[in-house]
Amino acid sequence: MNGTVVAYKFLRSGAVGPFSGFRWPRPAGDRPGEWVEGGGTAGVCDDGIHACEARHLPLWIWEELWAVELDGPLQPGRAKLRARRGRLLHRVDRWSPVSARAFADACAGRAEEHVAAPGGAATAAGMAADGRAAAAAAANSEDPYVTARGAAVCAYIAATTALRVAGHAAYRAERAWQAEWLLSTADGPESGLLGRFQARRRDSV
Repeated sequence: MNGTVVAYKFLRSGAVGPFSGFRWPRPAGDRPGEWVEGGGTAGVCDDGIHACEARHLPLWIWEELWAVELDGPLQPGRAKLRARRGRLLHRVDRWSPVSARAFADACAGRAEEHVAAPGGAATAAGMAADGRAAAAAAANSEDPYVTARGAAVCAYIAATTALRVAGHAAYRAERAWQAEWLLSTADGPESGLLGRFQARRRDSV
């Protein structure tokens, strides 16, 4: 697929890539950030500019959430997209320590519900307790890293608890629920609800 695509990208505080350490050029006023050129000749995970569809947001949680425009041939990978270049369009301000704490608490509650359901696996009870502890740590912190980490850990625990209790279909349903939560909470100005489950395409073939 060619053309430009609007997708989403979690970054560390200050628009820094969590794995690359690269500081992204940020938008100025209504103007997008400068284009960042990546590779595109190696594997999807090895080079290029990476972002994700809205449905995969729970897998990549960090302190800042941005809408990003990808340009050039687009290659889908497992829970990610890779393109030759990209630029930041705007930060999704409603993803914040406040919403991260709320998401962590909601996911901790989901893990507890999975364990309490008929057939709930006793081996998952410890995981649910760990999720509640992570949510409590996030609730008691104003540090964006701590709250984002709590959100990511609780989302993972809720999904893994669902998997242990009821199998892969329950895991997928839990991740879908998490994506819907993020979509309903962290809205972007161009879509209202973060583009629903798909990256929004522009001039694609």
